[in-house]
Amino acid sequence: MTARTEVRTRVSGFEQTWQSLAKSRFLLFALLTIGTASNYFSAHAPLAALATVSSVTLTRRRAIAISLLMWLVNQGVGFGLRGYPLMPVAFSWGILMGIGTLLVSVGASWRPAFSRSTWVGHWLWIAIATLGGFMLYQGMILLAFPWLAGGHTMDWDIVGKLFSKQTTWVGAIAIGHSFLLWYKSMSSTPA
Repeated sequence: MTARTEVRTRVSGFEQTWQSLAKSRFLLFALLTIGTASNYFSAHAPLAALATVSSVTLTRRRAIAISLLMWLVNQGVGFGLRGYPLMPVAFSWGILMGIGTLLVSVGASWRPAFSRSTWVGHWLWIAIATLGGFMLYQGMILLAFPWLAGGHTMDWDIVGKLFSKQTTWVGAIAIGHSFLLWYKSMSSTPA
């Protein structure tokens, strides 16, 4: 086997392993469980992080569906359990968060070619998608904040804390996903 053939085999092996895991029900339900549980850890679920990590670990259709389902769960918990007021401003925030979640999911699920071939490319795309997704989602929030918050603005210290929270969630879930990818690749490699 030549070096060039070996690289192609390794590249296609990474993608095959990723596809196998992305299409598994286990990963789908694990992400949904994590997304649902995040609502209980924080009043402000990390929707951008959940949309990002779902979109770099699942197929596009599944990623968009699970991201929107996590947003719906978030809204149900907010209005049903946390007692968010049934007012136009609360619904406006919810709709804005839903649009942001959808846009982050669509963008992160793009998965360029470099992200599908190696571990380095995969992790690079996770970093790019996390930063881009946060900027898109939080940018929408920052633009709408003065109108929906009665003229108040959001302090950059708060934005920094939100970014730290988002990257922590993405990092933890991505590490778990990488372990599953590694385990699946090791268990499917002939001895």
